[in-house]
Amino acid sequence: MRILHVDEQSGWRGGEQQASYLIRGLIARGHACVIAGRRGSPFLIRDHGGEVTARVDAPFRGEADLWSAWILARALRRFDIDLVHSHTSHALTYAILACALARRGKVVASRRVDFSPRKNAFSHWKYTRADGIVAISHRIAEVMRGFGVPESKLMVVHSGIDPARMDVEPLPREELGVPSDAPLIGNVAALVGHKDQATLIAAMPAVLSVQPQARLLIAGEGPLRGALERQIAELGVGHAVRLLGYRDDIPRLIKTLDVFVLSSSEEGLGTSVLDAMAAGIPVVATRAGGIPEMVRDNETGLLAPIGDPSAFARAVTAMLGDSALRARLARRAGKLVAEHFTYQRMVEGNEEVYRRVLGV
Repeated sequence: MRILHVDEQSGWRGGEQQASYLIRGLIARGHACVIAGRRGSPFLIRDHGGEVTARVDAPFRGEADLWSAWILARALRRFDIDLVHSHTSHALTYAILACALARRGKVVASRRVDFSPRKNAFSHWKYTRADGIVAISHRIAEVMRGFGVPESKLMVVHSGIDPARMDVEPLPREELGVPSDAPLIGNVAALVGHKDQATLIAAMPAVLSVQPQARLLIAGEGPLRGALERQIAELGVGHAVRLLGYRDDIPRLIKTLDVFVLSSSEEGLGTSVLDAMAAGIPVVATRAGGIPEMVRDNETGLLAPIGDPSAFARAVTAMLGDSALRARLARRAGKLVAEHFTYQRMVEGNEEVYRRVLGV
């Protein structure tokens, strides 16, 4: 198969990493991949681990940008594309328009967030016009059914990770400014509303009342940094909570932790959780979105209600206070990732979707 992958984002987050894993796996399985992205974007210029057929840049100036759609249409014809895989909501619009202009190709779209698309005629047209929708969790599939996507077009393919990525040495704690004997809690997520680090920080006074030496590290950057800094100061937990900003050594950071935490209010799946599970680090998370499909309460981690600092603190302190519990949950979590959440499984699932859409 010849697949055109479209992602118009200017940055690099979990969705782009998943697309990159997919491209790598598809090339290894003998498929031709063409990549289309914004000029200079990480998605367009990065090495995806295999030899791509071509890289196509377009301006992507809003969903009504017909010039970008025309650039993609030319790529469809030039490279004899069978299928366009859009990796974002806006990319889906471009994919549909490009196929219409080129008069060829099927469209598959990944849906990675667990909230409904906007309830208007344009969004409904876009998502029902696609030939296949790949939901990365059963929760997202449920949301898209409610939105009106026909069951025949909806398929669940969980995101996956490369467990080998976590085969690294932990960061020295002194490098992080953390005492060697401090119980270490960590979160990796952009500082945006739906990641809800505010609930995590609000839980820290209760955690510290039980584990006074505990430390919380939050790796990520985003528009809520100022608000979170003010919350830390108001709660008087500045000695125990640090915002690390953007890090390019996340695997080593995760391996340093005693407990990984994710307090999201919305989450399509959450591959940082999978990274922690693959690294052997026990997880405490909320019941948001697709998280319970990975973190099975008291089996592969501990779960707390969304937006409940007290409950989250209880789960964290229970984990910190019981080494046997941590070992048991981490062992089962690692086994679950190895069996069901590798990027190879994700690639196989998407390949199956392509064959179903193309009828081959």
